[in-house]
Amino acid sequence: MPDNNSYLGNNLLKGLGVQHKFKKKEIEEYIKCKNDVIYFLENYVKIVHVDKGLVPFKMYPFQIELANAITENRNVIVKTGRQVGKTTTTIGWLLHYILFNEEKTVGILANKAITAREILGRIQTSYQHLPKFLQQGLREWNKGSMELENGSKVILISTI
Repeated sequence: MPDNNSYLGNNLLKGLGVQHKFKKKEIEEYIKCKNDVIYFLENYVKIVHVDKGLVPFKMYPFQIELANAITENRNVIVKTGRQVGKTTTTIGWLLHYILFNEEKTVGILANKAITAREILGRIQTSYQHLPKFLQQGLREWNKGSMELENGSKVILISTI
């Protein structure tokens, strides 16, 4: 049964303007997550594994190196093979970015709208499985965008 603290009846999502009464441990965890993207990703983000379904995001050394490179540099070029977790790592990093920064806009650019929607869907899946104390209230949540109470948002752009 939906509660008044959820977004449009989805109990996994925190509604706009919902106040959270933080416990001491939650405050400590929030600060750790804000200050350490790797800690946040490995302890709170869940991803969909092709064979195992929803699982915690346990990063490979390459993914940790990539997340740190994105954090420390304005521009990053990655030369690597296919299917090594670049998109998954970037999705987790972007989730951290919009959660812990106010008024940021992330554009997901893809050659096809369906590809951009799939990436946003993966961000949304990870977001909705975060504990409520890490979530921002939601202003907007759909297949083309999401906007958080802190003013940060993700929008889709396709070239076709």
